Amino acid sequence: MFEGSGFQQIYDVTAKQPGDLKPGKSYFGFVCAACGAKFAVWDDPSAGKERFTSKRPCTFKVACAHCEALRLYRTDQVTQLQA
Repeated sequence: MFEGSGFQQIYDVTAKQPGDLKPGKSYFGFVCAACGAKFAVWDDPSAGKERFTSKRPCTFKVACAHCEALRLYRTDQVTQLQA
């Protein structure tokens, strides 16, 4: 749990493998806290026009698709990516 944030649900999610990404398509993902590489987790249905939103703060547990470091990421750390 992050200090001062109250309860946050933790969701286990899976990163998309680099070979599964389609060139030019938009995704939501994270910047790896261990190696600094960007990796995709979800398709972005808005094609980069809308930011990632959730009804309440939550935390995602995911392993980087590049270095496999397993980390926790907050909703505000979700970033838009384009393959």
